[in-house]
Parts: sequence; C-alpha cells; structure tokens
Amino acid sequence: MQRDPLSPSAASAPPPHAGEEACLLALASSGAWTSVALLRADAAGVECDSLAEPAGSDQSARLLAMIGEVLGGRDAGSLNAIAFDAGPGAFTGLRIGCSVAQGLGFARGLPLIEVGSLESAAWRSLRLAGRPPALALVANDARMGEIYAALCLVRAPDAGADAPLIEVVAGPMVCRPDAPPAPMTRAALAATRPDLAGLAWFAAGDAWHGIGLGAGWHEALAGRDPTGAVAGDAHALAELALGLWRAGQWVPAEAASPRYVRDKVALDVDEQRRLRAQRSVAP
Repeated sequence: MQRDPLSPSAASAPPPHAGEEACLLALASSGAWTSVALLRADAAGVECDSLAEPAGSDQSARLLAMIGEVLGGRDAGSLNAIAFDAGPGAFTGLRIGCSVAQGLGFARGLPLIEVGSLESAAWRSLRLAGRPPALALVANDARMGEIYAALCLVRAPDAGADAPLIEVVAGPMVCRPDAPPAPMTRAALAATRPDLAGLAWFAAGDAWHGIGLGAGWHEALAGRDPTGAVAGDAHALAELALGLWRAGQWVPAEAASPRYVRDKVALDVDEQRRLRAQRSVAP
C-alpha cells in the first residue's frame, strides 16, 4: 500500500514534548544576514520575536548583542533549548553560530537543536507565500560559482500541532548553477517518490535572484515565478526547531556541529580569475 506523505501515521507514538510550553532561542548566521529569534509556545499559540541585520566583520560580537536584546532581560536558563543554523553556508558564520550556541548551552545546561539552512529557506519561502503543502527547490548561494541545493517537502502544522514539518527529499549537496542535480529533477522524483508527484514545486533560497541559475532550475518550477524565494532566517529556524524539540530531536552542547557540504572554503587566484571571466560572458 502506498503511503500518504501528507498524513502522519495513526500508530505513531506522541512525541516527548507534545503539548508542553516551550521557550526557544534561535540563531541564524550562515548567510548574508545574521538573525536571532525568541519563540514562545503555549496553549494560547506561538509567538516569535526576532532581530536581523547584515552580517559583518564583527558578526560574533553583534550576535551576542542581538541575543541580549531579544532576550530582553530574560535569563537564558529559562530557555528549553537553543537552536542554531547548522548549514550548509558560510564557513565563518557557521562556526560563530555553533560556538555561541555551544557556549550558552554549556553555561546553562541546555540542549541544542541543529536546523539546516536549506530547510529553513524552504519553510520561510513557502510560509511567506502561504503555499504548503508543496515541494521547495532550494538554491542558496554557496559563493565560488556554486550552489547549495536541496529538494524539500514542506507541510504546515498538522491540526492541533504548532510546528511545521520538513522532509529533505534530496540533498543537501553542492552543485553548479547551470542545472539542478539529477536527484532534484521531476524525472528523478517520479521514479523515486511517486507519492509526491501531484505536489506543486516552488522556489526557495537566495540564489534565485542575481546568481544566474540555468534554465533547468526554472523548468523544474513548471512556469511558476521564483520571485518569492528567500533565504532562511532565525524566525523560520525557530519554528522548525519547535517541531524538532517536541520530537526529542536535540543534542547535548558538546555533540553539536555544523554541516559542511564541501571542504574547500576559498578559491585561489587563478580560480577567481576564471570565475570572473565566466561571469563576464554569461548571458
């Protein structure tokens, strides 16, 4: 019998923190913007306060200052967990976010929740447009002429729940901007996940704007406009973290780590020259 990807299993056990009040701090630092969010969930609903600013050379100091501002005098010990942007993304930003989260976790004895940057982009892009359930083809700028990509199934919170659900169908992986990786094409999805064939595809991530993605990326959307695609932020990350915390999917501070999809973090001089030449002749 073919399973329904949009319906939870009736036999599944209730998650460890189902229905409990929650207070989560979320840090997003792997992209062009740094953001911090404080999420509170109780019987009345979910509230989330957030701050964001362009990432700069003083990102570490600014992240700490933003945490203090969003907490607004609340003791960090009153948090249930700290969520951080686990990547993939900018190497320095990932290390800063993870290190700050670990420091707070160690100091206050709090668990950490690792949330992928591509999942965060998928949820934020589709939530802003009110489009779930759907498939999000995520493309984030990886610099060096490459893309961080993933194909995600995005669902809004189930009835009686307060957290969205994300399933990574393919990825994450690094690729060229010419075309999406083979596992993220409609043909591959039809062969591997026919249960998702009827869902619409939408764009997510910051690489849809100004990077020059090839025609294959746009063909996958079947004519849908990608202008609503955005990168993730701490607000979206916090909402995803709530579902992970309720399911008991957290790690102790000492076990937390970023997700590095590639080892190389910079181009040498010759590679930079070739990349500039390629961009100068691109249509």
